[in-house]
Amino acid sequence: MKQALLFGTLATLAASPLWAGDGWTTTTGVQGVYGGYGGSVQRDSVSGYGAAVTVERTDKGGVTLMLNHTDVEMKPGNADIDQNALFVSGRRYFKAGEAGAALTTRLDVHAVDNNDATKDTDEVTAYAPQVSYLSADKRRYADLGYAHTDYQNNLEVNQLTPTLGVLLSDYNWLQVRGWFIEPSNPARAQGKDSTQAVEGKLTHWFGTAKPLGLNNLRLSLLAGERIYAVDQDAGAVSNLSDIQRGSLSLGGEWKFGKTGSAIAILGREQNRNATLGDDYDLTYGYLWFSSQW
Repeated sequence: MKQALLFGTLATLAASPLWAGDGWTTTTGVQGVYGGYGGSVQRDSVSGYGAAVTVERTDKGGVTLMLNHTDVEMKPGNADIDQNALFVSGRRYFKAGEAGAALTTRLDVHAVDNNDATKDTDEVTAYAPQVSYLSADKRRYADLGYAHTDYQNNLEVNQLTPTLGVLLSDYNWLQVRGWFIEPSNPARAQGKDSTQAVEGKLTHWFGTAKPLGLNNLRLSLLAGERIYAVDQDAGAVSNLSDIQRGSLSLGGEWKFGKTGSAIAILGREQNRNATLGDDYDLTYGYLWFSSQW
C-alpha cells in the first residue's frame, strides 16, 4: 500500500550507516510518521512506527533489517487497515577500475502482511537486486535496479530503475532516477500495463555555519506516474493499486556529537484511484532518531 512505501522510504533513507573508521559499525534507529488525506472518498489518516538496524563495514558490506507497523484509519463504510512490513537488505562492496572506485551488489527482500479481506494487498513478497558504481573521487554515481513482486489473485509486477548521481559542487549532490514498471494484469492495475516516472533528489550540505543547527537539507520531486513501486532507496513496497501521480518533500538532518542523528521531513503526494474516479493527496510529517555504536 502507498502508506507502506512512504514509511519505508523515509526510514531506510535515514538508516544509512554513519561511517566510523574501517571497522564494523552498528546503527540503530526509531521512527514515527503521521499523515492526513485530502479529498479521498475512502481514507482519513495514516500513522505508523518502526525500527531499523544496520551493521556495516566500509571495505566489506553490510546488512539492514527494518520492521514497520502502519495503521490507516478509513472513512465510515471502509475497514481500517492494519499492516506489518519486513525489509532485509544485504550488500557487498568491491573495488572497481581506478583506485578508490567502488562497485556494490545488493539484494533486498520484502514481506508485507495486512488484514485485507480481498487478499489483493496481503501476503506480498518482492525481490530487488541492484548493482551500483561510485567513482574514486566520489563525484559520479550510477546504478541499475530490478524488482519482481508477487501478489495474490493473479498479479506479478516487474520494474526497472536506472539511476545517475553527480556532485554538483562541494555542497550539492543531485540524483535522478527513472521508473519503468510493468504489471502483468492491467485489470489489477487501474487498467495500466505500464507506468513511467522520473524522480530527482537534491541534497545540500552546510559548512561550518549551520542554520538552526542543520547538517543538510534534502529536496525530493517525483513527476509522472508509478504503480506498485518497489523503492530500492526506500526499502519498501507500494502494494496499493492506486496510481501515484507526483510527490514533493523537504527534509532536514541534524547531527549530535559523533554518533547521533535526527531527521524531520514534510511532504505531499498526489494519488488517483481511476476505478472510483478519486483524486486525493496525502500530507505527512516524519521523525527519525538514530545512534551508532
